[in-house]
Amino acid sequence: MMWYGVLGTKELLQRTYKNLEQKVQLECDGQYIPLPSLQGIAVLNIPSYAGGTNFWGGTKEDDIFCAPSFDDKILEVVAVFGSMQMAVSRVIKLQHHRIAQCRTVKITILGDEGVPIQVDGEAWIQPPGVIKIQHKNRAQMLTRDRAFENTLKSWEDKLKYDKAPLRPHLYPQQSVDLATEEEAAQVQLCARAAEELITRICEAAKTNGLLEQELAHAVNASSHAINKTHPKFPESLTRNTAIEVASTVKALYNETESLLLGRVSLQLEQPEEDQLSTALQSVELELGKLGEIPWLYHILQPNDEEDHSLGYGKRNSRSSMFRIVPKFKKEKAAKKTSPQSVERWGPEEVGVWLEQLSLGEYRDTFIRHDIRGSELLHLERRDLKDLGISKVGHMKRILQGTKDLAKASMVDL
Repeated sequence: MMWYGVLGTKELLQRTYKNLEQKVQLECDGQYIPLPSLQGIAVLNIPSYAGGTNFWGGTKEDDIFCAPSFDDKILEVVAVFGSMQMAVSRVIKLQHHRIAQCRTVKITILGDEGVPIQVDGEAWIQPPGVIKIQHKNRAQMLTRDRAFENTLKSWEDKLKYDKAPLRPHLYPQQSVDLATEEEAAQVQLCARAAEELITRICEAAKTNGLLEQELAHAVNASSHAINKTHPKFPESLTRNTAIEVASTVKALYNETESLLLGRVSLQLEQPEEDQLSTALQSVELELGKLGEIPWLYHILQPNDEEDHSLGYGKRNSRSSMFRIVPKFKKEKAAKKTSPQSVERWGPEEVGVWLEQLSLGEYRDTFIRHDIRGSELLHLERRDLKDLGISKVGHMKRILQGTKDLAKASMVDL
């Protein structure tokens, strides 16, 4: 750093090559150009020089010269009178001595001594000879934009001091993702019933290891989903959370019901079994009410496998009180549900449907491609291949699932 200061001061006091016009000859587009007393010549092909300085001295055209540009294939030739001029140009925007604008520059070095030359920061001593400069091709270059830097800095400062509201105002296009107050209240009731069922399962599992083993996964999934619902802010419940609660509670209900109907020998005490049955009835009732919500109906309706398991349970049990959605509730829900309810599904509902098919690994792919209910009903094999699904078994399950959804819509009709 010290040597930079020493050499810079020496150059300021004792200018080297101060009579450069006597050692070189300049021609622009074949025309000889007489030079004033100078110390250097700068040939520019872009508006910026030396780290962003506009050495040409302006960006607009005048009566003599046109505006400099990086894509006009025109070179700007400027005179350099000393190191002080180079230093001041980085601080003050000055109009320097413009020599010419041309397409071809020819510099002839006279005498026996070489002169220093610099190209893009690389310097050397050029021996006597001829230097010809002309446009060849284009390359992307970086330049400093101080106006953009100031704008970016002010924007970042504004972000630091702006405080986001607790709950932003909902515009019509945003409010579709939230459940209504009535729907949120119904989901809360279902969550409370499911919590009671989970409590009874945990109490019974203390004396029955099989119960814990069979229901541990369903209990954990339901608890995780229920924890996302906060009773203090029911108006902030999103449809995605409601769908997750409904699907996980439904799975918990189905597995618990299967155990109680005698498909697995639990050997529970009568009081424990009665409490478990009462809690299960409450969940059944709340799930039935959730099934009356149009965008939850197709998630809660039983599929063919569940219908089969329910029929098996009825034949092997004296009670038939455990049904996911009673018949009269199905009819009521069907009346309230539009035949196009599947077509109104968003990408999140489609993702939940994929998880029910045990194909959750494709959820992000469907969401990324914005696959909605209307597109889901018309998917074909080639569409699934375009989405990156190559396994034949997975293709068949998805296509069969879309057929079942279409049939359900036809039945609603």
